[in-house]
Amino acid sequence: MESIFGVQTFSGKTSLLKNNKDEDSVSFKEFLMASLHQVSDLQKDAEKKMSEVVLGDARSVHEVIIATEKAALALQLLVQVQNKAIDAYHEIMRLQF
Repeated sequence: MESIFGVQTFSGKTSLLKNNKDEDSVSFKEFLMASLHQVSDLQKDAEKKMSEVVLGDARSVHEVIIATEKAALALQLLVQVQNKAIDAYHEIMRLQF
């Protein structure tokens, strides 16, 4: 199964990270940072394709729409992960006496 980011289902190993560390020791922070960078790259690609359409250099308007939707969906997913992490933090804070 392939996700928005082009990564197979998460099994502790990920191809998002480009460092040569042991893949079993990927931290959640590193995974989130890599995802953030990938979302940023998708948005930059969509902006580039939109400017190509404006300048008349684009091969297809469909490619622009697809790139824009990929960027939008990736950002929505990232925001949802952020919201869940914040909710989990608040829940942990409530459990402490």
